[in-house]
Amino acid sequence: MERRDMGRSIERGIAPTRPIALALLAVAAVGLVTHALLYPFISDDAYISFRYADNFARLGELTFNPGERVEGYTNFLWTVLLGLLLKLRLRPDVMARVLGAAFGVTVLVVTYLLTRIYRGGRASPWDGLAPLALAGSAGFAVWCSGGLETQLFTALMLGGMTLYVAEHVGRVRWRLSGLVLALAAMTRPEGLMVFGLTGLHLLAVKLVSDRGRARFLPRRAEIGWLLGFVVPFGLFFLWRYSYYGWPLPNTYYVKAGGGASASAIKWGLPYLWDWVGRDNKLYLLAPLLPVFLILRPRTAWGEGQREGVPRPIFVWSYLGLVGSVYVAYVVYVGGDFMAMGRFFVPVMPIVALLLQESLREVIERFPRHAGSADRYHPLRFWITATVLVGALCVNAVGVYRENQKLTYYRWGLDTIAYLKKFADDRILVGRWMRRNLPKSTYLAVGGAGAIVYASRLRALDTFGLNDLWIAHNMPRTGDRPGHTKSAPEHYILQQRPDLLCHQAKHQDWPYRPPGGADPYWRARGYGWVCISPRGLRPSSYCCLKRLDRDLGPWPPEQR
Repeated sequence: MERRDMGRSIERGIAPTRPIALALLAVAAVGLVTHALLYPFISDDAYISFRYADNFARLGELTFNPGERVEGYTNFLWTVLLGLLLKLRLRPDVMARVLGAAFGVTVLVVTYLLTRIYRGGRASPWDGLAPLALAGSAGFAVWCSGGLETQLFTALMLGGMTLYVAEHVGRVRWRLSGLVLALAAMTRPEGLMVFGLTGLHLLAVKLVSDRGRARFLPRRAEIGWLLGFVVPFGLFFLWRYSYYGWPLPNTYYVKAGGGASASAIKWGLPYLWDWVGRDNKLYLLAPLLPVFLILRPRTAWGEGQREGVPRPIFVWSYLGLVGSVYVAYVVYVGGDFMAMGRFFVPVMPIVALLLQESLREVIERFPRHAGSADRYHPLRFWITATVLVGALCVNAVGVYRENQKLTYYRWGLDTIAYLKKFADDRILVGRWMRRNLPKSTYLAVGGAGAIVYASRLRALDTFGLNDLWIAHNMPRTGDRPGHTKSAPEHYILQQRPDLLCHQAKHQDWPYRPPGGADPYWRARGYGWVCISPRGLRPSSYCCLKRLDRDLGPWPPEQR
């Protein structure tokens, strides 16, 4: 009798499908880790967090330079986590990649769970399509590497959003989405925006559900949800303000200010198109969107909510609100100077879910007599999955080849190969400095990550991310994201750094300054010196050194 019922269920296409969906999720997880291994790099920006983590582990203070309280990072939880691991002698440059892959896999699992909640708990192989799409996206996989907090933030943000949907339909007992979004806000500032949008959506749902008779006094559960965010984030904010003396990270004062609209046009819109067009071909989704809206039965959009099943209008209004505002925000601030759409990674699960559900609706409903999209037609699904995975693989190969170049073909973004070489070269330079220079050596640097982390020397960050005076006193002098302010020469020389690494020349021969450049710098007390750490290519790293400072390792004529 049981076998007969199972046979009928298989014919109807409703069971047993959960093992297939879980198997596809496992394949997506393995595929994501494998894909991420193609991009084995750590960016220079990540080494800034490593520097804070190193001082936290060794000295017990979250500082760039010991004794100087400047919040030059925007990823508190990530930095502290790496610092705690460093206390256990686990290197941050290794653990950042391990954790990045682990949190990337977590995002796949949470995306799968969000699908299950959206479908009312019904399992289908279609539920594994969004994780497969994420695993095949180079823009998602590459930021499992890089050493930054991207995947941790994405996992927390998506986890909070998924809990919010689950709480709405009573699938979880405790309202923990506020707490998870607080952790997201402690990982990246954008988490505060996501919490605000979630609160706005919750208010709109109250107004609509009560048909204008909304109770403006919040219920006990809503107060608990709000406190779940306010208490932990409020404590974090009070600590940060008392420790650093400013309400916002120092990086905000460097990057914010006038010219945001110009940055959006010059950098934000090209950055958006690079993510939509070259990296992910998301314009191919455009024909699916109106079809998806039309094919959803009107009863499904407007019917009374079944127990444990959210209305599609609730889910898509929420995901659409967060996704669209988040994308607009990234464009407005000018995006990033790195290729591969790092700042768009948190909305990629939303895009993948939209792709999955659009394909489900279109493929399972045609021809007309096929019936509901809740049914599962194995042949249609496997053809769709095969075509999708094949297309993703072809696109991933093209993106990988582009990012093996040291120069990008447009927009002025840095390729992954360039980011890797830039940081790797400066790690070699920094290690040489740590071995050969006095511990009291003071550097002036442009890229404030790899050299400073590897050398453990005090440094002046001439872009101001880790310098209060530059952040709060200098106007914007550029519009390239992350490089909008720079220290004037008189301020740098007043600090009397021993080496001016922000003026460095990296080439295959010792640098010889043209014309009057050498007398110019000698009049200011500096002269050119070069080092050649083993493995450095090009072989010579040349910078300006104080003439009155004997740092030891250079030939007498360079001292």
